[in-house]
Formats: sequence, C-alpha cells, structure tokens
Amino acid sequence: MSSRILLVDDDRLLREVIGEHLSAFGFDVDLAEDGEHAYAKFMPGKYKLAIIDLMMPGMNGLELMHKLLEEDDQMFCLIMTGYPTIDSAYKSMVEGASDYIIKPFQLMELINIVQKYIK
Repeated sequence: MSSRILLVDDDRLLREVIGEHLSAFGFDVDLAEDGEHAYAKFMPGKYKLAIIDLMMPGMNGLELMHKLLEEDDQMFCLIMTGYPTIDSAYKSMVEGASDYIIKPFQLMELINIVQKYIK
C-alpha cells in the first residue's frame, strides 16, 4: 500500500499551506478542493491516509469518507473541522474516521497525527 496522502479542503490557502507542510516532512500529497475532485483522484490502494474537511459544498467530508472506505477499508481517514461539536466528533469516529482534528491547529500537531498512521 502507498504512503500517499489525499488532502481535501475547499479553502485553497489552507489546502496549499497544509500540503506544502506535509511535503516538507517528506509525505507525498495530492490536493483536492472538494469531494468530487477527491473521488476522481482516488483509486483503492493509492492512499494510506485521507485528510478530509468535514464541511464542504456538495459532498461533505463524511459522505466522501464513506465512499473512500467502501472501496478501500485499509485506508485511514482524518476528519478536520472548524465547526467542532461533540456530535460531529462522535459521528465521525463511529462512522469510520481514524482521527479528528479541530481547526485552527498547529501544523506540528497535524504532523504528529499523520505520523501515527504513516510510519
């Protein structure tokens, strides 16, 4: 299985900053601006981890996560959100997310989480 990361966020600046930071730490990262673009890039076995924004126009993060995990149940999914609630955290984890992170976060916090899943 690849150690490639799929990063999905509708905020272009945030997506690019996180992508550059992950790349600087040696991770191979593909960027997508929404669920549909992410799903178009997806192939089972291509990604070890998907970092997915919870709230996006069109397909939301949980919907995308379900589609990805249906095709590749070995992949890890990290849900990130700027609108944290107990319900969204619980629902994300129960529905298959490997982890959950609240925006804004420190980039090193994200790196530490990513390193748990990609060694």
